[in-house]
Amino acid sequence: TSVPLSHASATPVATASGLLAMLKETDPILRSYALTNLLKVVDTLWHEVAESLPDLEEIAEDLDLDLPTRQTAAAVASRVFFHLEEPVQALRLALEGGEENFDVVNDRKSAYVECLVAAAIEAYIKKKRALADGVVGDGDEEKKKMDDDDDEEEEGLDAEKLQKVVHLMFERCYADSEYGHALGVAFEARETDKVREILDQCASSHADNATLVQETLRYALDASMTLVTSKSFRSDALGIVAGHLQKMFDAPTGTAAHRSAAVLLCRCHQLLAQAKPVSDIVSSLLDGSEDDALLGLQLCFDLVDSGDQNYVNAVADKLPKKVASSSLGGVESVPTSSENGVDQNTTASSRTDEVWVRFDNALRVLTGGFTSELALSFLYKNSDSDRLIMENLKKSLEERGSGRNSVLHNNAVASHSYLNAGTTNDSFLRDHLDWMKKASNWAKFSATASMGVIHAGHTTEAMTLLEPYLPPSSDSEGGEAPAVTSAGGYAEGGSLFALGLIHGSRAGSSTATRLEASNFIRNHLRNSHANEVISHGAALGVGLTAFGSGDLEIVNELKELLYTDSAVAGEAAGMALGMVLVGSGAGNTKSSVPPGDAEELLEIMAELKNYARETQHEKIIRGIAMGIALVNYGQEENADAVIEEMRADRDPILRYGAQYALALAYCGTGSNKAIRILLHTAVSDVSDDVRMAAVISLAFVLYKTPERVPQLVKLLLESFNPHVRYASCMAVGIAMAGTGDPESVSLLEPMLTDMTDFVRQGALLGTAMIYMQQPDLCNSKKIKSFRERLSSIIGDKHQSTLTKMGAIMSTGIIDAGGRNCSIALGSRNGFTKMTSAVGLVLWLQHWHWFPMMHMLSLALTPTYAIGLNKVCP
Repeated sequence: TSVPLSHASATPVATASGLLAMLKETDPILRSYALTNLLKVVDTLWHEVAESLPDLEEIAEDLDLDLPTRQTAAAVASRVFFHLEEPVQALRLALEGGEENFDVVNDRKSAYVECLVAAAIEAYIKKKRALADGVVGDGDEEKKKMDDDDDEEEEGLDAEKLQKVVHLMFERCYADSEYGHALGVAFEARETDKVREILDQCASSHADNATLVQETLRYALDASMTLVTSKSFRSDALGIVAGHLQKMFDAPTGTAAHRSAAVLLCRCHQLLAQAKPVSDIVSSLLDGSEDDALLGLQLCFDLVDSGDQNYVNAVADKLPKKVASSSLGGVESVPTSSENGVDQNTTASSRTDEVWVRFDNALRVLTGGFTSELALSFLYKNSDSDRLIMENLKKSLEERGSGRNSVLHNNAVASHSYLNAGTTNDSFLRDHLDWMKKASNWAKFSATASMGVIHAGHTTEAMTLLEPYLPPSSDSEGGEAPAVTSAGGYAEGGSLFALGLIHGSRAGSSTATRLEASNFIRNHLRNSHANEVISHGAALGVGLTAFGSGDLEIVNELKELLYTDSAVAGEAAGMALGMVLVGSGAGNTKSSVPPGDAEELLEIMAELKNYARETQHEKIIRGIAMGIALVNYGQEENADAVIEEMRADRDPILRYGAQYALALAYCGTGSNKAIRILLHTAVSDVSDDVRMAAVISLAFVLYKTPERVPQLVKLLLESFNPHVRYASCMAVGIAMAGTGDPESVSLLEPMLTDMTDFVRQGALLGTAMIYMQQPDLCNSKKIKSFRERLSSIIGDKHQSTLTKMGAIMSTGIIDAGGRNCSIALGSRNGFTKMTSAVGLVLWLQHWHWFPMMHMLSLALTPTYAIGLNKVCP
């Protein structure tokens, strides 16, 4: 009987009907024969077998039958489901079908195996994530509903067998040295132990191949920044990566692997906000060869570039310092101990004067204002600012009688400050003092503050430049400041704001001079409560000079000003509080606030929220809402509770603040959760301002993948709501700033002729941002016609004030900083620049309060590169 059977199996089968009929037989041998042969032909005859799926599943679940028969039935049914494009059902049965029918390790070329492995990994990731998240607590009900159907299907999967398949895949990755694939799954599933196992496996299997190990660690570092959406899991994963990089860094010095490990390790610790290990790495490099020392200095420049001055100060504080010895007149270092337990003083005695010069240079870069000096020098020497632009702008405004229009005059002064931001070139204003003096009241405040944008970073001459405008100080050290009257004070308040802009616009400005300026402005802040204009300027100045310092004394001084219940001063105090505490997460369950201050700050944040609900002043509520948004910068899911609380508030201004809190908390993360919330708000909130803020916030969340923003807002640009259309224009402009992207420009083009004046304003501003630093040949020479359009709008008496305002501001933005600046939210190393993100968010508040126009100074980034080739004495 065996000959006919083997002969039959060799003959191609045209139909499966005979084999399917045998499934009805009671004889288990016949059934087994039918199933074995069906398995051979199921890939070609699956459409016939599909009709018998219930029978196959019944056989697979019949415990009276032997195991091989049940497994074969499951395998046949699994392949049918695979062809029916039901991977989850196919996987469920494949897991029951046994390893011989579903060979993950050896059967690599099979589409069936690859598809089911992908389904297995997806199901595994979902289960692990659900386990990690526990009960969904982020209020994301919509996503839960969407996932319900999938979850029901996946519940039928055997968890143990599923895990076995995924672990076999890990083994396959180890065998093929494809550690990146394995890490991707571990990161998606948020499995800390798995990340550790993969990196340990890589390090032990390839101990002799440092390049492969380092590439794997580099991938792990990049993936944790881009793939991982959970801040707590990212911290755990980065801690593991840092441990492996530390081992590589501790290897013999002077090698390429040692230097590469130093760079990656610094990035890792910076992401973890750990200052001590970074200062140890920099110290170690500065003590090494000349090439190592250059790398150490380069790392210092990179740290400053990220815009977090508070973190940079912490790194600088922990570097060894050279101090004079009291007994011998020699030198010794301030005692510090390194991360790995080696006392830094052991190397202090062996440090030569040349090495100490390196440390001095490092401190000069970190806290001495060297990068700010370089930026100032670059912008001053290479300024291509065209004075004729301002001459023509002034002429156009005067010809059409717009010179008497305070709004447009104020805008022209602000535009001049954009054109010359950071270049120190204020010759136009000096030559046209009579024109500038037309500004009165708050326009005078704004015009004086514009000096701070022009001289941004010019800290050495700040007091001399602003002396004619600054409010009078006490004559002697112990004397009291002259009494402040409630009237006037516009130039004085503007000058204090300008002083803040000079010291706060550049992250790398000198810490000592910044502190000096902060103390000077704080003195006026304490004495100027009677005059809300001076208080307003002083509060903003203090916020900028104490940016990110988290100083509790300053926080309490600003809180006192807030409680005077002055609308104008209170708004500035609320925003300044946010600037001082920026990124600290104060008031949240998890925050980066020092333990000693946490309780007091928790109390202060609770008081602010209560005060926002009690006060009658909308400006104060907006100031507090924006302040809370700044506090939650970079906090991701740690800020969810406070954002949810603000989103659910009845007051539209607090909901408005919640959108910017989302923008800053998830800035650059590309978080799907944040995008979903923002898009939902953009189409559902009853307040136009809230919808506008939600759309603009999309640009901040997605700035690392800017091409997604135009795609997302394409439909919103056609919205019936003009506020949403305006916001869509601004979002595209912010995301695509400085790219000259033709598609984005063509998207905004119809908006330039929109029926609503402020939508035209938004389209002009957005297009100007896209065209920053682009040549006239850009986009088929359309940039030239855009510049001409700006001039014609300014001179057209039929255009509304708001549209003209957009054209005037765009004239300054398109050629900002002497045509050497662009708007950049990210640093060269992939970090979000804190100053740029905060500066842009505050600049966007010019919609409600014109003096905030000058905050663009924080977001303007000089486009230059610093190259190190020698350690200069």
